[in-house]
Amino acid sequence: MNRSLSVTRDQRWQLSLFVLLALIIFSFGHHQTHRFDDVNEISVSEAKSLIDGGALIIDVRPTDKYNARHLDGAISIPLTLLQAGIPSIIAHAKDLKIVVYCTDGITTGPEGTQILNHAGFKQAVNMKAGIGGWADSGLPVIKK
Repeated sequence: MNRSLSVTRDQRWQLSLFVLLALIIFSFGHHQTHRFDDVNEISVSEAKSLIDGGALIIDVRPTDKYNARHLDGAISIPLTLLQAGIPSIIAHAKDLKIVVYCTDGITTGPEGTQILNHAGFKQAVNMKAGIGGWADSGLPVIKK
């Protein structure tokens, strides 16, 4: 009978370990990818076309990162500011095309874009490669 109890304990331990690992894998796999499913993402070339056509450019990175480098013509509106409310500087822009970017396209850009979309800025899109992808494509950035 002891052998039977030992196997049952081992099986419970293995099942508990399996469930724990499955939960960890599930949470890592779904943490960022499904949080902003409703945000439209565009490539660097699509962003360049929109910008060349007059789209508003919003940099949602912290101010120090904006000051270090940014896209020409970009307005600095850090995500923390957007989370507090839409600033008056862009309140008129609800009908404009807007390209939002962050460092890598996944850090703050999707959330910033979602905030704008939910506030009525329906043409706001996230540049999925961020400023890093923009620069890696050989496109110009303003550096200070």
